[in-house]
Amino acid sequence: MRLLIIEDDQDTVAALVDFLSAQLFTLDAAHNAKSAVALVETSQYDLIVLDVMLPGLDGISLCRQLRTQNQRVPILLLTAKDDPADRVAGFEAGADDYVTKPYERSELLARIRALLRRGDTELTEVLCWGELQLDPNHCQVTYQSKPLHLTPKEYKLLELFLRRPRRIFDRQTLLDRIWSIDECPGEEAVTTQIRGLRRKLQMAGLTSNPIETLYGLGYRLRSLPEERQDDEEMRKEGNGTLHSQSDHSQCDSTSGMDADYTAAIATIQQMWQEFQERLQEQLATLEQAIAHLTTNSLDPNQRQHAQTIAHRLIGSLGAFGIPHAAKLARQIERVLNSSTAVLQSESAVQLETLLQQLRCITQRSPMFAVPSSEGAGTRRHGDTETRIYGDTGNQEVLAASPRPPLTASSIVLMIDDDPNMLEPMQAEAPNWAVHLETASDLISARERLQSRMPNAIVLDLTFSNTTESGLTLLAQLKRQFPTIPVVVVSGQGDLSKRVEVARLGANAFLQKPAMPSEVFQVVTQLLNPIEAIAAKLLIVDDDSVLLTRLQANLEPRGFQVTALADPTLFWQCLEVTCPDLLLLDVSMPGFNGIELCQVVKSDPHWSQLPVFFLSAHSDANTLHQALAVGADDYVLKPILEANLIQRILKRLGPLSDSFTVGKSRP
Repeated sequence: MRLLIIEDDQDTVAALVDFLSAQLFTLDAAHNAKSAVALVETSQYDLIVLDVMLPGLDGISLCRQLRTQNQRVPILLLTAKDDPADRVAGFEAGADDYVTKPYERSELLARIRALLRRGDTELTEVLCWGELQLDPNHCQVTYQSKPLHLTPKEYKLLELFLRRPRRIFDRQTLLDRIWSIDECPGEEAVTTQIRGLRRKLQMAGLTSNPIETLYGLGYRLRSLPEERQDDEEMRKEGNGTLHSQSDHSQCDSTSGMDADYTAAIATIQQMWQEFQERLQEQLATLEQAIAHLTTNSLDPNQRQHAQTIAHRLIGSLGAFGIPHAAKLARQIERVLNSSTAVLQSESAVQLETLLQQLRCITQRSPMFAVPSSEGAGTRRHGDTETRIYGDTGNQEVLAASPRPPLTASSIVLMIDDDPNMLEPMQAEAPNWAVHLETASDLISARERLQSRMPNAIVLDLTFSNTTESGLTLLAQLKRQFPTIPVVVVSGQGDLSKRVEVARLGANAFLQKPAMPSEVFQVVTQLLNPIEAIAAKLLIVDDDSVLLTRLQANLEPRGFQVTALADPTLFWQCLEVTCPDLLLLDVSMPGFNGIELCQVVKSDPHWSQLPVFFLSAHSDANTLHQALAVGADDYVLKPILEANLIQRILKRLGPLSDSFTVGKSRP
């Protein structure tokens, strides 16, 4: 729980901080109204303790100001003024309670807890996750009735997760909620505290880690094992019963979410084929523009048309998962935008090179990632499969291999020659429903991969019996089997090594020494997509290819997506869909995104609707215009799906606590 104390007397502040810190509250202090308003606007508090006699603006006036700004946080007035008229003035200004000095500490604490119960924060008697219990009234944590000794930060993290079991918290949000303004830690502090909390819970006897890592998104409380089993049974029932006996086991092992993703990938592949004819026309138009530029005969209309095509290709090619092609399109747009008569011949040569590279890349099929072991781009031959995710060129190809059986246990291959790491991993694997297979060198690892492909791979980078680095195998795996998660676990944790690993496409990086539970936590998360999130999104963009691709990517996550290619129909669509978040392109015919955002923000019914811009314009002027009209975020094309989802979740805030939408707009 995070509290703000607004009091100008240093001794009173020190006494309150000392007393309330012992109750494991996170505390910030402000000594005047100006600094208090700044803190309230930048941080989220569960309760404010406010003195009446402040220098400058008094406490009652400050309370009234906060209420006029729609700040709903509970406010407790704490003052030596005990006149009934002062109490009435405080309550009329919007205070929730009024305590006079001197006060009994026990009474003050009781009133604070009462206000927290009344507010958005629920204070139950005991917070539970199975046999793990947290008693907020006595600041005690127990497992199977045995006490756990946690640090204050570990206690606050656990309490926050237990109070918001469906909420995803990124590191910055956890810093804002758990650490005070004066502490100013880095995001690594969150990782350290969560690691310590997990270790203590494991030492206490918990066989399942309650804190789940959603890579690229943050942390949340994991569902209890029995809840996950109930959810799985409901999904099976929802899939129907008209299956043969031989089909039944496969249906049991494949969730409805995986089926949605497979269908989405199939849709995207069909879109790519349909896009080819239009793409060739667009490239031919660019080629004609370059030819006119070479002969100094490119008129302004032709140049503008070519720029528009290049601009749209940035979003379209990025949406199909070809970021390098999208970057080439961006370079073409910039050259067309900046070339002058003096530089035309030089620009034409540069554009010809860029267009040739773009044609070469787009002649190959893009790589489509699927969450399940069998998906788009997989060809079956008996019990063997060969995954084809695009042109492999002259790269070395791993031999086709039998796919792992669809069982409750996932097969994880660990490639490491360190027995001090392998033995604890083998002992921990059954707790995570994982069948762990090992290879102590790269040669045996390649032989193992030719016989059967695992669901995930844990890879060290250095081996005592060879000078070859594990990076070679990592690069080969990500080229040939990009959907198989690879977790690198290495003692080399410097920045240059991390960047090299990230460039080669590793899904996660852990530095040794790493606990087996941490490794399996990462693997489990990579093998299981995040649960669906029910929120309504309205996306307005004149690029129909980008719209369809975003819709195909977001809907399997649970988002309700409405895609609109014609901005002239925006207002009717807005009133019909009542979205939770609006995503706008900047450059569109008829009405551009800046104008549409202005219209939304100027309407009292819609002024609080979050607005994201999706744009290929990276110049400072466009960004400034978007923020000036009230944009909440600005996402550059080509769009990375994981990054976009993280931003949406962070902006929706409390909406993602329950993953339900229960509001409507006038």
